[in-house]
Amino acid sequence: MSLIGTNTFIISPLLPTLRELYHVSTNQAAWLIGTYALGFALTALVAGPLSDNRNRKHVMAFGMLGFALSTLACAFAPSFAAMLFFRFLAGTFSAFIGPQVWAAIPVLFPPARIGKAMGIVMAGLSVSQVIGVPIGSFLSAYHWSFPFLAVGIASLGAFVLIIRKLPDLLPPTAIAGLGTNNARVAIFARYMDLLRLPQASRSFIGYFVFMTGVYAVFSFYGVWLSDQYQQSVTQIGLITFVIGLGNTVGSLLSGWLLERLKTNTILTVGFLGSALLYLVLPYIPGVGFLQVVLFFMYCFGGVLVPVLMGYLQSLSDTSRGTISSLANACMYIGTFIASSFAGNLYSIFGFVGVSTFATFTFLIAYLLFVLRTGKLNVTSQA
Repeated sequence: MSLIGTNTFIISPLLPTLRELYHVSTNQAAWLIGTYALGFALTALVAGPLSDNRNRKHVMAFGMLGFALSTLACAFAPSFAAMLFFRFLAGTFSAFIGPQVWAAIPVLFPPARIGKAMGIVMAGLSVSQVIGVPIGSFLSAYHWSFPFLAVGIASLGAFVLIIRKLPDLLPPTAIAGLGTNNARVAIFARYMDLLRLPQASRSFIGYFVFMTGVYAVFSFYGVWLSDQYQQSVTQIGLITFVIGLGNTVGSLLSGWLLERLKTNTILTVGFLGSALLYLVLPYIPGVGFLQVVLFFMYCFGGVLVPVLMGYLQSLSDTSRGTISSLANACMYIGTFIASSFAGNLYSIFGFVGVSTFATFTFLIAYLLFVLRTGKLNVTSQA
């Protein structure tokens, strides 16, 4: 998950460099985020239901190998069009990895430890910000291709570890001796069955809206730091370290908080606190104070995502791959929309327009998850 997160997030601090390298506008450069997200979203919608009837270990290994090779190819992209293509492929293959990790947690861990396990997985994504993205920013100071080379080579190592160390993760029908071929359900029928569950449609819409706001800001914070605070790529990498640290702390706190507080309380504080911090973000006067605000912003986000994922996974115990893929598709469709729509906002209104948009998305997510859904129960996941 750290490697996927690094590949997802590394583009944000690199946007100013790649914008100059390929002689494109900020809006065009943002498509390097959008194409990755689009590849993931489109593939995840198919990969999730298919994986529910297959050995998740094999699905994960296939995705990791393709992810490694396409990421390595980014390092040698001779043109902007080629980079877009390789980023799309990387997103496509990553869709076979992330959802399998989320779906495997309820299988590998007892109910009492699922919430903490999801927090640790989320922390793995955060570590990519704490370590991976800053290191990538430092490497890019020598050459823009080095971060892609590092992630690609590390991903090849992860592929070997999956093959050699990960146990088989068979679907329940195969474990029961029924086989996988006799239990196949039409892909879209799985989604329809899932979305007919109580609160499911509203919850996935809420997750999509929330993630759209998060990635609208994250997609353009590097450009904003460069434009408003004249930060270099290395300095942006250091600020990204602070962001990732906040996200990691929040992720690790999520399981602890679920054991002590009501889910509605966590979500209310998380959504409303995030909305306030995102609203004031463009008006922070100095880089030092800015880093404090960013730390708490992403600490709130680090708490929210595992809690929301735990709730979504609790909707059904027979379609966990489908749930994970739909949740990840919501996230990356949100990222795709954010990278294009927020680019226009940034060009017209500056970063104020982007952060205000994010604030509204958090308020809408709050309405969908807390006020409209009523009492959420993920205590069995904590």
